[in-house]
Amino acid sequence: MAKKCNEAALSLLACMEKTDCVMKQKNSVEECMKDPIESDLCTAVRNAYYNCKHSQLNMRTRIRGVRQY
Repeated sequence: MAKKCNEAALSLLACMEKTDCVMKQKNSVEECMKDPIESDLCTAVRNAYYNCKHSQLNMRTRIRGVRQY
């Protein structure tokens, strides 16, 4: 089931790599994810990734299958 969220994870990574925190300040993506100002730029992508990971724990979704994002 972990492979179902790969697209969402890769799009979140690509979005975060385009932020000023990563490009100009040379911080890691993990450090920039903790910064609320920088992570606001990728809020929609981050929410999609969160919903994908959350649906893996939801028993109703586990029976029906994980939705593709």
